[in-house]
This record gives sequence, C-alpha cells and structure tokens, in this order.
Amino acid sequence: MPLVLPELQNSLIDIYNKGKKGNPSPATVGLRTGGAYLKYCSAGVNAAGFPFTAMPGSTPLGQDLANLYLGTVPDGRVFALKMAKAFMSCLDTWMSVNQTVMVPVPGLPGLQSDLMDLFSKPKGHSSLFAMALGRALHTFTISAVVSGVVPNAPGIPFTGPIS
Repeated sequence: MPLVLPELQNSLIDIYNKGKKGNPSPATVGLRTGGAYLKYCSAGVNAAGFPFTAMPGSTPLGQDLANLYLGTVPDGRVFALKMAKAFMSCLDTWMSVNQTVMVPVPGLPGLQSDLMDLFSKPKGHSSLFAMALGRALHTFTISAVVSGVVPNAPGIPFTGPIS
C-alpha cells in the first residue's frame, strides 16, 4: 500500500481541529501527531516494493513534539527547525524488508522551509494548517532514499524513494 497524502491530512485535521471540546492539551496534540505520522509511514513500501516493518523513532517523535508544543519558543522559525529535526530523526529509523540504508536528509531543507513558512505567519483555520503540515511531511517523506538488496544469487540492489 502506498503513502497516501489525503489520509495523513485527514488524520492531522482530526488532531488540530479543536471541535466542541477543544484539544485536550498541547502534549496530546504532539503525541497524536507522532502517531498519525507513524500510521502514514507504515503504509509505505521501499523501491523494490517490500513493505514497511518498523519505525522505532515514532515514540521519541511524539514526545519531542509534545515537548515542543508544551514549551515556549519565541520565534516560529526556531520552532520549525526543531520540529523538522524531530521528524528527520524519526524517519531515519524507517525500516522495510530487505532494506540496508535509509537516508532522510534529501527532503530536510524543503521540510525546514515549509515549516518555517507555516509557523512564521497565521494560517487561518486549523484545518488549513493541518493540510499544509500534511503536504510538507508528505513531500519530506517521499524525498527520502531507501537502499537495500533483494536476496538472490548474487543479490539485486535497489535504491529509491518510499512510495
């Protein structure tokens, strides 16, 4: 199953829309955002078509986001850079069958730029924010490069994005 942007955006809209009861706490928003990103990434496959197996960095991601949302950061750009670093550390732990290397760095500059734009000015309704965040995370995630070897004699190497 491929990475599906609308599913990520819908999950984020559910998290960031306050609704009648509001968001329970900033920490919960961070933890749930980490969970939504794990769910999104778990649908991915590597360039050889092998499925996702784990992403141990999703637990620290949720906690890092919770801490960011609970903290006071005077500048949206600094907040965005810290958030981008948390997502990169998480994606660096993405694993799939027959994978040997994961390189999340190619999408980092774009994610940093997108998040700085997102956090440096008001976005209007929370669903617009959630959709923009989802787009930024999707672009970042599909820019990562996964390499590995399909077992065979002598082995068939593969390299490419998560899809």
